[in-house]
Amino acid sequence: MTMGIHPVILILALVFLGGLACVVLSVFVRRLFLRILLIVMGIVVMAAPCIFLLLVEHPELVDGRFRTYKAFYSDIREGMTREEVFTCIAKHYPEQGERCKPTILSDTNTALEFFMDPEDSQQPNCEGIFLKMKSGKVIEKEYSPD
Repeated sequence: MTMGIHPVILILALVFLGGLACVVLSVFVRRLFLRILLIVMGIVVMAAPCIFLLLVEHPELVDGRFRTYKAFYSDIREGMTREEVFTCIAKHYPEQGERCKPTILSDTNTALEFFMDPEDSQQPNCEGIFLKMKSGKVIEKEYSPD
């Protein structure tokens, strides 16, 4: 299997180059209004791919489900007991709260695994938290993005 540039990255790179071309062309325009328009348009077009990539890589900036789920993950510490993990869930996902609790995929002596509830979203949202357990305590945690 050959590795190439992902089409989305290619499109974003071309959009960025289009914005850069607007800024460069503004140097050759004599009218002040057109020069300012090309510069502003170029800056906006160059910023769009960067903003898009930022939002794709960090959905918690615009989606509360991800913010709550990542805050729950951050609060889990090595050495926590199973009960402390469930107390942490209750803290981030209260009974009458806005967010739905994560789905427990596995609850064994050696593992505790959660998947984020997609709530009303049509997206699959398979964000996962995988905890390795030993003697009833967390010894390792891993976050698996969608």
